[in-house]
Amino acid sequence: MSQPSPAPDRFLDLLRRRVVVAPMAGGPTTTDLVIAAAGAGALGFLAAGYKTAAAMTAEIKAVRAATAEPFGVNVFVPGTPYPDAGRLGRYLDSLGPVLGDASWDDDGFDGKIAAVLADPPAVTSFTFGCPAAGVIRAMQDAGCAVVLTVTTPAEAEMAASAGADALCVQGYGAGAHRGRS
Repeated sequence: MSQPSPAPDRFLDLLRRRVVVAPMAGGPTTTDLVIAAAGAGALGFLAAGYKTAAAMTAEIKAVRAATAEPFGVNVFVPGTPYPDAGRLGRYLDSLGPVLGDASWDDDGFDGKIAAVLADPPAVTSFTFGCPAAGVIRAMQDAGCAVVLTVTTPAEAEMAASAGADALCVQGYGAGAHRGRS
């Protein structure tokens, strides 16, 4: 296995883009937004959260068809289900009938990783936790820089230890973007 290039080499071209268009899952981020960001010299990110791997792949292809400029993809790192289903149920009941039943899934994490590795963007970022160091290395070996979103010093240490090329340091109040450190 070849060694990934040092982080500065991965970021030289990306650093000239002084504006980063953040991934906003759930609808605000579109391929048109990422394409427009690229056209303006910014680094745009597709939001893979809440999408299937196939939908994410289609968006990657759409951006590639419209621009040769670099862009990124953001993937949610799955956590584990809340361990006390009874306590969770009581909490949800206390909020009233507005909410549906609690559910958990991994947001298609493995399929998204496989798809990104098959056609890597310039950057893959991860939110809501730190993927395994092997995932980070695989991304880097595929030529993709890896950015991890962190909200605490402990998360930053974990991300750096896992081999992240860069950190996106974000306050815990920014849309509840907190990992599980």
